[in-house]
Amino acid sequence: MPRFDEFAEFFSALAVTEELKSHPRRPHDWQTALAKELHCDNRLIRIPTGFGKTLGVLAAWMWNRLSRGDDTWPRRLVWCLPMRVLVEQTEAEVREGLRRLGLHWDGVGDHARKVGVHLLMGGADSGDWHLYPEHYAVLIGTQDMLLSRAMNRGYAAPRARWPMEFGLLNHDCLWVMDEVQLMDVGLATSAQLQAFRGDDIKKSLRPCHTWWMSATLQKDWLKKSPDTKDMMEGLPPPISIPENRREGHLWTDVQKPCRRVEVKDERELVQLVAHEHVQASRGGSGPTLVVVNRVDRAVDVYEALSKDKTLPGTDIRLVHSRFRPNERATWREEFLNKNACAPSTDRIIVATQVVEAGVDISAGLLITELAPWASLVQRFGRCARWGGRSKGNRRRLGGSGSPSGREERPLKVQKG
Repeated sequence: MPRFDEFAEFFSALAVTEELKSHPRRPHDWQTALAKELHCDNRLIRIPTGFGKTLGVLAAWMWNRLSRGDDTWPRRLVWCLPMRVLVEQTEAEVREGLRRLGLHWDGVGDHARKVGVHLLMGGADSGDWHLYPEHYAVLIGTQDMLLSRAMNRGYAAPRARWPMEFGLLNHDCLWVMDEVQLMDVGLATSAQLQAFRGDDIKKSLRPCHTWWMSATLQKDWLKKSPDTKDMMEGLPPPISIPENRREGHLWTDVQKPCRRVEVKDERELVQLVAHEHVQASRGGSGPTLVVVNRVDRAVDVYEALSKDKTLPGTDIRLVHSRFRPNERATWREEFLNKNACAPSTDRIIVATQVVEAGVDISAGLLITELAPWASLVQRFGRCARWGGRSKGNRRRLGGSGSPSGREERPLKVQKG
């Protein structure tokens, strides 16, 4: 049986990439602490952006269930996310990690000791995951598809399959509710479901547990229902990075000076973006990221920047949730990846909140519309993500555009 002092070697094999083969990736302290939990139970995970939440959770589950062979850990990992783009990115990272360790089940070979990865999302083929209840599986999907199945009302599933999927998703599973700040009522639903499972835990041979995870997670978010208050009171302290351990280049080598700028309309915003991008040496510290709250505003800004004569040769990209799957397929390879964010990258990415989570990019200049604080924290995490210095602007625009749909006062921009 593997020893805990071998976890660092296991994690490095899971996380290694072609460009990092000569420099093995070591786990953060919080990732090691999570993996060393002998008993799987409900947990809160509050880790800042850029500190490997996806790999940390995947490594903890695989280490205990597969490497240590601990049967008390659930055999199914259910990864629930609020948006399609996050599902696709998480699926890619999970598949790549399993392939590095030779543990990925391709759907045709021997399933024994291999892990199947299944996508539960509108328009995606989830495969026959329900036919292999005895094998390891990672189910990754949107909250509507997964939570409806956990309530015996599976969206887009044949009625005859409802009770089967209901049983599998409430038994022998570790649920990971990721980026909960974007889930709205899905967060409360997940907590109530787990509280109901807890009432019957003595009757279950293989119980179900839930991990709630976000960079801005607050314990009070899960206490609002009478059904969940007692369960939340009994949870251990959140997995986090204590203040006396906040050291290293991701803490000390990061500078994000910030300012707020008034702009009257999209035209002034476009002028500001073009000016700041040129002032920042056309991506001298990395690409420029512009985040707005509405799809129509993002489209207008993108089209205006594409016609701006002060940006000849600048690669301008548009990212929002309404693109079709085949249009999104090349994003990660072309510009939504770490290698595409190197200094001197003359690129402007105009996006909506889809880049707030699960996107491993780092901007040298961030211009964001004002938004709820949890959203701003996520957006700031896309700037100087791997250390160094960046610029950031928060903007305040006149007219509509807030995520809540309420009318906004004039809007401002921030560097950071």
